[in-house]
Amino acid sequence: MRMRCLMLALCGLMAGFAARAAQPPLNANDWNFVLVPAFERGADNNLTPAGLNHSLRFGQLLTSLTAGKLGQLKQVYALTLSADGADMTPLESIQPYALLNYQPVKVVRLNAGGPSDYNSPAYFVQQLQATQPRGIYVMAMPEPLRTTVAKALTGAVPPADGRSYLVASGQAGALKLSAYPDQIAKVSAYPDIALPPRSACPQTPVTIKAKPPATLRPYTSQTALLVRHVEAHPGGSFENGNYVCQGQWRALGANRILLDKIGRKPDYVYTSDPGNIIDCGAACSYIRPSLTVAPFAIQYRLPLTLAPFQWEDAADLAMALFDRDSPYFKRPAAGSAILVGWEHAHIEKAVKYLFGVVYQDPKAAARIPAWSYEDYDTVWELSTDRDGALTFRNSCEGISTAALPSTCPAFPQ
Repeated sequence: MRMRCLMLALCGLMAGFAARAAQPPLNANDWNFVLVPAFERGADNNLTPAGLNHSLRFGQLLTSLTAGKLGQLKQVYALTLSADGADMTPLESIQPYALLNYQPVKVVRLNAGGPSDYNSPAYFVQQLQATQPRGIYVMAMPEPLRTTVAKALTGAVPPADGRSYLVASGQAGALKLSAYPDQIAKVSAYPDIALPPRSACPQTPVTIKAKPPATLRPYTSQTALLVRHVEAHPGGSFENGNYVCQGQWRALGANRILLDKIGRKPDYVYTSDPGNIIDCGAACSYIRPSLTVAPFAIQYRLPLTLAPFQWEDAADLAMALFDRDSPYFKRPAAGSAILVGWEHAHIEKAVKYLFGVVYQDPKAAARIPAWSYEDYDTVWELSTDRDGALTFRNSCEGISTAALPSTCPAFPQ
């Protein structure tokens, strides 16, 4: 009996050692590149619901592996090739990890080519190692880009496996590549979560109307629902381009509310390009507007249409939505329904520009309400009739920011 207990204890010790050995070393003073696959892509440029579930659970897994080592974490990247620059899956795959660890994500679009070609995958990793400090670099990217990056780092070609992450660790010029199955079970249902309601909207309801000027060619019989990015700035001056855990609850849970407000499945989900830069003390990407509406696009199997102008370009946003002579966002002249995810101050500027300049009604523009810095709940609806007459209405999602948990939702692995 004693011998059996000793053997059981030894087996348990060996099992524990094997489990520890199966984790990446992520050694201090070494280079550590964690190469994450872009999870399951749908027919458009987003993850499927199964891919979204995978990303949420992988974020938790990678957080546990880097616990106590965040001082070594230098950057989180979402990499794509420029030829497929609208691919949202690398960003959607790694943002839950960045969120859990209060990190920005830098969106980088690389060009095809070899080590001597500017901004190629091999050029990118060479420049990173030449100019940045050693530490942990987490990078999500699609196949075969991940294979190209792994080979550029180590000379080794990994197996293509969308459910394993790769780690290249060691000293420069001698990195060793290892693969680690994440063992996360596939979950196909959209991760719908319940949210606390609120009794009143932040803004007083108002309806504002304007007739189109003779010189305007408006989009007609159109509805655009404009929402601000979800909760950010937990410490007032905090800024990294990402949102915070309260925001993740809203982003994941508000889809049915938005669907009811727009009245039907929209034709488009329009948002700022997550590759746009924001000032966060360094160069990081402004990802939260697009990732606010990405869950809606994922649940209802719609692509994200990324604006080809900067998030601060309020005039371009106004004209892209309602002026058929805008070079941006071409679509049928009548009948579209659009969900728009943007930044609140520039939503306000865009709508005032729309009424005051595009529709040439400054009195109507002056009636547009101010959008408070603390208000993440408001929703603005802009609609045109068959003659192009414009109507503004404001409401809200009815979700209390104060009642949202300050910790991110947890998902069983």
